[in-house]
Order: sequence, then structure tokens, then C-alpha cells
Amino acid sequence: MKEIFLNEKPVMTLVTIRKSRKEIYGSIISRKIDTTYAHAVKIISQLEDEGLIKSEKQGRKKILTLTEKGERYADLFIEMLEMFEEEEEGASEGLSLSSQGSKLSDNTL
Repeated sequence: MKEIFLNEKPVMTLVTIRKSRKEIYGSIISRKIDTTYAHAVKIISQLEDEGLIKSEKQGRKKILTLTEKGERYADLFIEMLEMFEEEEEGASEGLSLSSQGSKLSDNTL
């Protein structure tokens, strides 16, 4: 399972399904995570094998949902992604403040 989650696309697949408010299926996943349909199907199959998602055939579509285990993982990934974003924002603010500080010190010379 470790091999799956050290890659961005499987993580984003779980997060995308978790955040979706509508029915979601393979072609939507492929667009949302910016990959080919074939690659999305492979990822979906791996996640199903791990017991993280389940699919239900409805006509020509396979509707994807998270299992309880999948929801727990997706929630953890969402929390981690939010932490990374907060850290990046903090670093960006620090850079802009330090560049403003250097401008201020340049003006005092």
C-alpha cells in the first residue's frame, strides 16, 4: 500500500472522491487529477484492491464511493495537504516581509 500513497495521483483520486458532492466516475477522476483515462482506471483498480473505494455499475458508468477505510485515509490526506498549503503561505508571507524589510533598510541609507 505504501507504493500507492507515495504517488500524487492515487492520493488526489481519494481526495477528489471525498470532496465530490455529485456522483463521480473514472472519466471525471481523470480530468480532475489531470491524467489519462487508462491511468485513472489503473489507479481506481488499485484503490479498490486495497479496499479504499468501491464501485457500483449504473448503466455505462461505474460510480465510485469511498469505503470507511478510504474515508479515513482521504481525511488524513486532506489534513496533510491543508498543512502543506498553510506552511507554503507562511513561507511566502515571510519572504514578502523580508523583502519589504530589505527595501526599508535600503531607503534608510
